[in-house]
Amino acid sequence: MAELKKVTVSNMQEYLNLDSDMDAEILQDLIDMAQEDIRNAVDLNIPLEFYQQYPVFNQAVRTMVDFTYYNRGELGEQKIGYPPSYHYMVNGIRWRVRREFANENGNTPTKP
Repeated sequence: MAELKKVTVSNMQEYLNLDSDMDAEILQDLIDMAQEDIRNAVDLNIPLEFYQQYPVFNQAVRTMVDFTYYNRGELGEQKIGYPPSYHYMVNGIRWRVRREFANENGNTPTKP
């Protein structure tokens, strides 16, 4: 598996080109929300650390944090609830994560 490069407030600030720590708590909340949203869409029985091994998972988290960070206060007026690329990434890892987790644990994949 690839080297663990989970999303942190620090690398999210770099991704968003933010120069201060002023929104660090907001970013952590958005990171947590995005990670939980993906786990809800795939399988809550799989530990977060397992998901974080996948670059596509981490990019989906960054995409969702970016979307919600820059659209705060305007989400009610948005025509889309999620960026299309976010859906694409989540759907792309859904079966892979479940299959590989089941294989590592000697089980068959479970339904979410």
